[in-house]
Amino acid sequence: MTTNRIRMRHLRCFLAVAQHGSVTGAANALATVQPSVSRSIREFEDEMGMVLFDRTATGLSLNAAGKTLFAYVANGMSQLDRGVEALQQRMSEMRVTAYVLPNVVRVVMPGAVRRFKELHPEVDLRFLATTGGGLQQYLARGDVDFGFGRLLAAKHMEGMHFEHLFSEPLCFFVRAGHPLAASKSLTIQDIDRHEVILPNVETIIREEIDRFIIAEGISRFSNLIETISFEFSRAYLAQSDAIVCQPLGAMRRELRDGSVVRLDFARGELEGSVGITTPAGRQLSAPAQLLIESIREEVRDQHHNENDIPETK
Repeated sequence: MTTNRIRMRHLRCFLAVAQHGSVTGAANALATVQPSVSRSIREFEDEMGMVLFDRTATGLSLNAAGKTLFAYVANGMSQLDRGVEALQQRMSEMRVTAYVLPNVVRVVMPGAVRRFKELHPEVDLRFLATTGGGLQQYLARGDVDFGFGRLLAAKHMEGMHFEHLFSEPLCFFVRAGHPLAASKSLTIQDIDRHEVILPNVETIIREEIDRFIIAEGISRFSNLIETISFEFSRAYLAQSDAIVCQPLGAMRRELRDGSVVRLDFARGELEGSVGITTPAGRQLSAPAQLLIESIREEVRDQHHNENDIPETK
């Protein structure tokens, strides 16, 4: 006998028919239709390799084999139901706090939260949408359950575990119609002739940008604006000849609607890993694990990669 195809619906239908003595009563109790219950009972008996009910004019009653099985299934299902109730009660008293970088807040988190809340509306969620500075301290103190964003520098990863979800480049963007929008093979000097908007110095991505421009031959941009506000950067970009450096995903919508252009500069030079950071060896709560799984599913569905964002000419 093999039981590898027995499903939960088979067990619940078996218990309901045994308890109510008829397919009709079981269907009403399970809020389903009679044919579905009958089919499940037939499949269950086929899988078990034996008849479990005596069919009579008044309904169905357990035979000797059915009574033996019922004692085990009823006890096991009762334990399972109590476990689920206990977990739901525990989850209803819990909150998930995540340290989330701004670009993934905009791109990934709305869909991930929708997935999570559809299944677990009783769990409160709290996000610290920050610049990336201090994540290690937040995690070490237990102030947050996990971080979601760009991989920290190696010096900040001691005692941390990182799960890579996707790669994302830092890119230089301008408004549509900008003097450099159609230019090819731009240099750092071309960029430095304009206002440049960069994240603040304490952010993860600013460290990457600073290392890059030093390697390109300048210590800093001549005309610099520093901000972590994506809203300011996009608004200022639209009314000026400024250049902004941000993660590719942060400008996904604007690239699609044609309001911004990605410059032909530093392509392939500022690629970084984005994923989940957790304290090594710490057991996450059940809600935190479920939220992370929602994030994984959302990332898979979005197919994060550079090729799914059209280039604006």
